[in-house]
Amino acid sequence: MAQKTNLYVAYGSNLHLGQMAHRCPTAKVVGASTLKGRRLLFRGGRGGAVATVEPQVGGSVPVLVWEIQPKDEEALDRYEGFPHFYRKEKIKITLDGKRRTAMVYIMNTTGRDGEYRPLNQPGVGYYTTILDGYKAAGFDTEILRQATKDSIEADEPLLNEVIKAAILEIRASAQTNMFDANTVQRIAFDLGYYELVDFIETNPKGYTHFILTGELPD
Repeated sequence: MAQKTNLYVAYGSNLHLGQMAHRCPTAKVVGASTLKGRRLLFRGGRGGAVATVEPQVGGSVPVLVWEIQPKDEEALDRYEGFPHFYRKEKIKITLDGKRRTAMVYIMNTTGRDGEYRPLNQPGVGYYTTILDGYKAAGFDTEILRQATKDSIEADEPLLNEVIKAAILEIRASAQTNMFDANTVQRIAFDLGYYELVDFIETNPKGYTHFILTGELPD
């Protein structure tokens, strides 16, 4: 009996065909696609940040689509540090003109100990691996270069009245525990509250302060 296969989209170092052949020997590329409404960024320690994708209005990130078997996914889970470092999400992609469901790994911006993972620059070796993948796939390498420029921690934005209203609306809907920042972000993105999505990413302490106290931080 044939093993069950799933579609997995790669946007970082798993664009590299040699790396995937070593890590997931039964995986195979079935095409390329684009993640709409996202942008590529790097988060982690200085000089050692790794790739993730985050919401951005009008953004797009090129991806390779892999068909993977259960053993491949187990290997990917180990490599991506699932579920603590990266989580898995189901997304819709267009492949060969058809809408398909695929799996993608998204970085959790806070670790198990609550430590925030800031935007930072990737290491040279890691960046080169992704660059090689971009070139082999025929992707626009300027997207990758722009991601490194964007991955410099900006000044933390203030929690303004617009963001406050968005938080209160989501809390009133009782759709999620408001301390589950990842789910709050997804709800905010679906509702078009992009300022709140960005605020949680860049000022998680300010967000937590408001949830705990109901006050705007000084």
